[in-house]
Amino acid sequence: MEDKLYWYWFCSMLGINSRKQHQLMEIFVHPKELFRTSPNIIEEKLSKKAFQRFCKSRSEDQIKRQYEALREEQIRFLLSVEAGYPKRLKKIYDYPYGIFQKGQAWLERELVIAVVGSRHPSSYGLELTRLFAGKMAKLGIGIVSGLAKGIDGAAHRGAGCERGVTAGVLGCGIDRIYPWDNHQLFYEMYENQTVFSEYPPGVRPDAWRFPERNRIISGLSDGILVMEAEKRSGSLITADCGLEQNKEIFAVPGPVTSGNHAGCHGLIKQGAKLVETVEDILSEFPDFTKSSENIQHFQKKSLAKPEKKVYDVVDLYPRHLNEIMNEAGLSFGETVSALFLLESKGYIKQIHHNIYIKNIYKG
Repeated sequence: MEDKLYWYWFCSMLGINSRKQHQLMEIFVHPKELFRTSPNIIEEKLSKKAFQRFCKSRSEDQIKRQYEALREEQIRFLLSVEAGYPKRLKKIYDYPYGIFQKGQAWLERELVIAVVGSRHPSSYGLELTRLFAGKMAKLGIGIVSGLAKGIDGAAHRGAGCERGVTAGVLGCGIDRIYPWDNHQLFYEMYENQTVFSEYPPGVRPDAWRFPERNRIISGLSDGILVMEAEKRSGSLITADCGLEQNKEIFAVPGPVTSGNHAGCHGLIKQGAKLVETVEDILSEFPDFTKSSENIQHFQKKSLAKPEKKVYDVVDLYPRHLNEIMNEAGLSFGETVSALFLLESKGYIKQIHHNIYIKNIYKG
C-alpha cells in the first residue's frame, strides 16, 4: 500500500484528534508502523472506541475504496509535506497531518486575515463585515472564515463580491453542508473558492468539533478580526487560538448597550487592537503595505517641499491637523494648503473633520 494511503487511514479512519495523532507519531514515526503494530501493543494507547476502529479498519481494500471515493467527489486529501498544504497551517503545534480540501486550490496570499463573529449578528455587523472583507479582498488579502451563518457567511460573500480569495473551514465532514441555510454559499465556494476540513466525508457537525476547527481558521491566517461577538461567543475561542499562535488580534467595537458586542469590548480591554477601518489592520503589517501591488505607492519626488513634509507625517493611523502641523514644522496655512493639495491628488483622505490618513487604495 502506498505511503499516502497509510496517512489517509491514520487521519480519517481512526477518529482520533490531532493532538493524539501527534502523540502517536512521536512513538511510531510513520502510520505504516502503527498499521502493522500488534493490537496488544497499541490497546493501552487508545481509547476503547479508537481501539475498536483500529482493529476494524486495517483492511487495505477498504482503505483503497474509501480513498478512491474521494476522487469521485472531487475531494483532495493533502498531506502536510505536500505543496498544496497551507504553509501557515504547518506552523501551528497541533497542525493536522492531513487535511481535506474541496473546490479550488488555496492560493496563499502575502497577507491572510480570518474574519469571525456572531451567528446571529445585527444588520450593523453584517454590513460592516461585508465592507471590511470586500475592501481587504480588493487589496489582495486572503479571507478565512468558518462558513457558518451570520458573520462568517458575510465575510465569504464580501470577499467573493470583489473577486477575492476566501477559504471556509468546516467543523464537520468535508462533504457536509452545515448549516443548510448556507447551501447556496457552499455551492459557490465549491465552485470558485476553497473549503477545508480536517474531518473526512460523513463526519457529523457535533458541537465539540467547532472549537477544535477554530485553531485551523486562526492557523491559516496572520491575524483574526472579530466583527461582532457576545460575551461567550465561539469567536473568542478563535481569538484565543490566535493568541496561542502569535497572531494579531483585532476587534470592531459596537454600541456599549448591546450585548452583541460584549465579546469584542472584552477583547479590546485585554489588548486586542480596536479597529474602525481596514487601515487599522494594515498598519500592523507594514511589509504588506509596502510591497502590495494593489496599494498605492506614490512618487514623493514629484511633491513640493511642504506637501512632502505633510505626506511623511500622515500615517495609516488617523492624525489630527494640529498634530500634523506640529510634527511637519509648518505654519497653519502651509499645512492646510498641503493637506488640500494632497487630498485632491488622492494621496491622503480626510475621514473626519481635520483628521487624515494615507489613502492606500488604487483607483
